[in-house]
Amino acid sequence: MSLTVPLSAWSDWTADPIGVLAVATSAGYLVAGWRRRRGDGVPVPRRIAFHLGCLGLFVLSCGPLTHYTTELFWVRALQITVLLYLVPLALASGTPLTAIGAALPAPAALRGIAALRSRPAHLLTHPAVASGMLLAVPWILIFTGWNVAAMRHGALDAVTRLILLMIGGLYFWTRIQADPVPRRWPQGLSLLVTLVESIGDGILGVVVWLGPVLYTGYYAALGFTDADALRTSQTIGAGMLWILADVIGVPFLMILLVALRREDTATQARVDAAQDAAEAAAPVDDAPPAGLWWEQDPRLRDRFRG
Repeated sequence: MSLTVPLSAWSDWTADPIGVLAVATSAGYLVAGWRRRRGDGVPVPRRIAFHLGCLGLFVLSCGPLTHYTTELFWVRALQITVLLYLVPLALASGTPLTAIGAALPAPAALRGIAALRSRPAHLLTHPAVASGMLLAVPWILIFTGWNVAAMRHGALDAVTRLILLMIGGLYFWTRIQADPVPRRWPQGLSLLVTLVESIGDGILGVVVWLGPVLYTGYYAALGFTDADALRTSQTIGAGMLWILADVIGVPFLMILLVALRREDTATQARVDAAQDAAEAAAPVDDAPPAGLWWEQDPRLRDRFRG
C-alpha cells in the first residue's frame, strides 16, 4: 500500500456535484457584487476570501485527491478537516449574506432580516448548538459506520461533505459575526469557544493516533493489507485532524482578536458618549456662594463661629 499520491494522478479531474455547486456559488457571488446597491457591498479582501473558499471546495471535490479519499485514511482526514474548517472560514469571511442582501430589492432583504430574527434561527445559531455540532460530528463520522458507508456510496459521500460544509459554515458565521446574525454574542465568548474547540480537536487527534487501526475490513476489501502502512496513514490522518485544524484556527483567532478590539472600542465610545450626555444635561450652578468668604471654609467657619 502506497501512502503517497502518484504524480500521474495530479492531472486527473472528475465531475462532482459539490464542485459544480462551488462554481455556481462563486458565480452567484460575482453577480451579487455587480447588482449591489450603491453604498453597500463587500470589501475586496473579503471578496477574495470568499472566492478562494469556493476554489478550495472545487479543487477538493473535483481534483486529483478526490479518488484517494476512499483509499487513504490521511487523505480522507484532510478532506474532512478542510471541509469543516478551512473552506467555511473563507466563505464566512466573505460575508455572503451582506453581498446577497445588498443585491436584493429592499422588500426581499427585509424578509431575509425577518427570517434571521425568527425563533428557529435564534435556536440554531446559539453558540452551544453550532459549537456542539462542530465538536460532535467528526467523532460520529469517524467512529461509526457513517464514514465507511460514505466512502462506499458516492451519493452519501456528497451528502456527507455537504453536511460538513454546512456545520462549519454555521459555526464560523455565528462566531465571526461579520454578516447579519440573529443575535450578536460577545467576542470574548467566541474566544472561549475557540479554546474549547481546539482542545476537542486535540483529543480527537490523540484518540485516532493512539487508538486501534480503523476500517481494516474496508481497506482489506480494497486489497490493502499492510498493517504498518495502515497505521502510518492513520497517524498522518490524526495530524490532519489535530494539528492542521489548529493551524487553520490561527487566522480565525486573529480575526476574533481584531473583532474583540473593535467591540471594546465601540463599547468605550458608547460609555464616553453617555457620560458626555449626562454631563451636558446636568444643571450648572454659576451663582456665587452666599455669606462671607471665610464662612465657606469649614476650618475657618468652625474657629470663628460664636
